[in-house]
Amino acid sequence: CHHITGECSCAPGWTGHDCKHPCSSGRWGRGCANSCACDGSDGGCDPATGACSCEPGFTGQRCQ
Repeated sequence: CHHITGECSCAPGWTGHDCKHPCSSGRWGRGCANSCACDGSDGGCDPATGACSCEPGFTGQRCQ
């Protein structure tokens, strides 16, 4: 936490005042600032790394 403001600096994939909330679906990274870029998936990706979680029958970095 910041020594003056008390604001938490959350790890990538986490958000909220106490960093206990994962990024919402479709978002990832520090502050959940990035959008998932996955084609053949459920629209979700790893909240920390942005790696796509492909649906059955799809492969590749973006599930294309």
